[in-house]
Amino acid sequence: MLDATGACRAAHGWLLLTGNVITLSRHRRAAPETPPAAAVVVRVHGWKHVAAALLAARDARRRVTLLAPPGGTYTGGVGFWAAIDRRRLELFADVDAELVVDCDGAPGHVLAALRVGLKRLVFDGNAPARKRLTDIAAGYGATLVGRPVAAIDLIHEKDPARACRLLFTPG
Repeated sequence: MLDATGACRAAHGWLLLTGNVITLSRHRRAAPETPPAAAVVVRVHGWKHVAAALLAARDARRRVTLLAPPGGTYTGGVGFWAAIDRRRLELFADVDAELVVDCDGAPGHVLAALRVGLKRLVFDGNAPARKRLTDIAAGYGATLVGRPVAAIDLIHEKDPARACRLLFTPG
């Protein structure tokens, strides 16, 4: 049975379901009382959203996945997202966070994203292109991931900082 974090109790520990990945925690003599905390996925559209999510995650001591909008490389370009990622790493190195950039079905955008150093990319193109891009990404130390489901899309929020604080508040 799944709990609110997407985890379920298994015979040997906790199964954590995130996106398309299932992780089984290491076997221990005594099972943990609570499942590992899954990252909160926040769809961001620019630096203001990124900063709001990172500040809330820092205050709550939670993991956060910053998700660019679908096809975000069409509007901002990979350079925009690379600059945001560099700034995130400089100003919020203490926050457990990752940026996932959505390249939609554009293999050229994936290649450009790899060249500027982005590490987690969504690609919705055809299977043969995905297979080839997965191999190329591995050479850059990057991965192609399925599109995560966002807990919140900050484009719809009048006050992104408040929305993020509420999202990260337990209860």
